[in-house]
Amino acid sequence: MESKAVNQKVGIRLWLVFILIGLAGQFAWAIENMYLNTYITYLNFTDPTGVGFDYSLMIAITTALSAVVATLTTIIMGALIDKVGHKRLFIGFGYIIWGIATSAFGLLNVNSSSDLIPIKMAASTAAILVIVLDCVMTFFGSTSNDATFNSYVTSHTSDNNRGKVEGVLSILPLIAMLFIFVGLNGLTTKENGYRWDLFFYIIGAVVIVVGIVALFLIPKEKEDLKKDPVFKLMLNGFKPSTVKSNKKLYLVFLIYFIYAVACQIYFPYLMVYIERSCGISNSGSGFLTDFAIVMAVALLGGSLLSLVIGFLADKFGKDKMIIPTFCILGVGLLLMYFIPSFGASTGKTVYASIAGLVMILGYVAVPTIVNALVRQYIPKGEEGSFMGIRMLFVVALPMCIGPFIGNGFNQAYGESYEGDYSVVGKTPSKFGYLMALAVLVLALIPTYFYLKEQKKGTKNENLITK
Repeated sequence: MESKAVNQKVGIRLWLVFILIGLAGQFAWAIENMYLNTYITYLNFTDPTGVGFDYSLMIAITTALSAVVATLTTIIMGALIDKVGHKRLFIGFGYIIWGIATSAFGLLNVNSSSDLIPIKMAASTAAILVIVLDCVMTFFGSTSNDATFNSYVTSHTSDNNRGKVEGVLSILPLIAMLFIFVGLNGLTTKENGYRWDLFFYIIGAVVIVVGIVALFLIPKEKEDLKKDPVFKLMLNGFKPSTVKSNKKLYLVFLIYFIYAVACQIYFPYLMVYIERSCGISNSGSGFLTDFAIVMAVALLGGSLLSLVIGFLADKFGKDKMIIPTFCILGVGLLLMYFIPSFGASTGKTVYASIAGLVMILGYVAVPTIVNALVRQYIPKGEEGSFMGIRMLFVVALPMCIGPFIGNGFNQAYGESYEGDYSVVGKTPSKFGYLMALAVLVLALIPTYFYLKEQKKGTKNENLITK
């Protein structure tokens, strides 16, 4: 069943809601999806006792637990929001608490954890506390952003503008990471004293402020509420009858799932890969290190070019853009594989920037198209409930599969690295990018069946018209 949304115009106030609230949420998600992994790595390699822990496995566990919490939260809270409404309040107050939880990471380090248990376990204890707090943070983030904000966007856009809106929303994670890499990354370096506490406080404060603004920026509106019990709304998306009547939607979910598994093989280890495996320096007296330059070029270039993908999708059709975006990502993954082959030089930094740009462009372009299709096919009035199903396919399952595949490659083929206090660990392996490419190719199977189903539907519509 395809949602037949009217051709709504996205006004200035609505664009402000989408961009401001979306961007602040991506600041917080950037912490969870990338910087927490780097922070856990930092805790391992700066353990003054030299004991350390298996940081690669810890990252995989963090990613998986966070995904499970995010999905369960979105399924439950999404159904609740469809039932009771009050999206404005869920977003505003949810962001405020989300920001507080993000700031709390600044209180966790080796020294604070050593006050709780013997010093020889301080680093691993700090990492475990990070995981626990991450689950708390994820609950409020998924409630306010994944369940409520995404539902709000879906109900306030239409088929004629979803490509543009999704194109803008898809680059917000990259813009958030760009701001962080250029403006705040220096706080996390050894030369600047590893000021992770200040780093977390600043990001948390941004989310809190936007939460307060959201309470006044989002207009009060009459909401169409579902009369069904919350439990029934939660389970509706799992029924075989629902799958059968929304065949295109679930084929798109399957495409998204395979893409997400491929990305989760390498993405949790991306920053560590560039710095440790590829030898792109993240040290120096200034805030703009070679590492920050590579990430900035990749994120900025990928963001700008992905906007073009969104506009092309609205002009020529989203279906025609699926395979080209997969090809872009595939080329990017292949380019990323060869970065360690370059010797330490300016040429390596330039190549890494280009490889990262192509990979990031594909990484963002695919969900720009697929998310727009998801929003198009979600049944009207059930946006919150189906956001939970989306999270199952896009977050929970991929994050419980991909990182452990990546960790397996890291342990088997990663090179040994010695940290500041003689802590030894394995660096992310370049072979993870080849594995991600192999998995990505499998997405062509459900893509074929989706396009076939779409062609069949077009033929039927033509017959009815005649």
